Amino acid sequence: GFEKAFKTLLYKIVESKDKNLFKDVPNNKISSLIDNFSITDEKFLNNNYEVDFEVKFDKKKILSFIRSKNVISSVPKNTEVLFIPILIDTQSNELKYFNQNYFYNNWNKINKEYFLLNYNLPDENIENFRLFQRIKNNLENNDLSEITSRYNFKNIFIITFYKNKSNLKIFSKISFSNLNFNFNVSHNIIDFDDNELLDRVILNLKNQYEDKWKLINKINTSITIPIKISVKNSNYITSDKLEKLLNKSDFVYEYDIEKINSEEILYRIIYNSDPNKFINNLKINGININSSSQIWNIE
Repeated sequence: GFEKAFKTLLYKIVESKDKNLFKDVPNNKISSLIDNFSITDEKFLNNNYEVDFEVKFDKKKILSFIRSKNVISSVPKNTEVLFIPILIDTQSNELKYFNQNYFYNNWNKINKEYFLLNYNLPDENIENFRLFQRIKNNLENNDLSEITSRYNFKNIFIITFYKNKSNLKIFSKISFSNLNFNFNVSHNIIDFDDNELLDRVILNLKNQYEDKWKLINKINTSITIPIKISVKNSNYITSDKLEKLLNKSDFVYEYDIEKINSEEILYRIIYNSDPNKFINNLKINGININSSSQIWNIE
């Protein structure tokens, strides 16, 4: 149970290229990284004892262990994605409708416990198909805003699959809010009647997209930015909200109260990322910061 929990967590926070570095971690090392655990369910099934564990790892120990392998981990943050897969047969220059598109029909059937991206597919309506048909020769330069504007998603994936008799070329156009990634993947000598092979193509793509998401959410423990924030002592609601956000943030390495008196509470925070990210996170949660001086003040 501990090994499975460790593997699931690890695969959520390190890129695919780094997974092999943690392939043979001894059981005693995994146990030393655990903060606590509980049994959530247990039963006998066909004379076999089965048990479900809920395992909580120590954040600092995990980050330190991963860093010891010269790997930078990321925040295991789940997010929603609008996923638009378009299949074009380049031999006939024919755009396949969704029910003829293996990737549309089977994309969400390929899942792993460590996946952080949840894919939402567009409706199978004739208006979408007509739009794709109209712009199929210029898909890579089109943002499909006529379709994406109908859906309330910040993260949008437009993936075009170009197939011929035995080759598959995939162009991925990914937008995570304001961050964009474009890249190509090619598969030569591919059998389009081999569903297992096509499922491996899907799994490979999903792992690549997971890695792109992890790049955005890197926790760089080599960056240790000291931040000081002053809160009026009388403003209990704000100080309580601030502490809850600090406890929740994966980028806060540690914090403590450096000074407290009748006028103010002074927090000292060690942050492992861009301080602007910290300011924006506070703002989103209703805390506005004046960072014009060495000690930041809550407005």
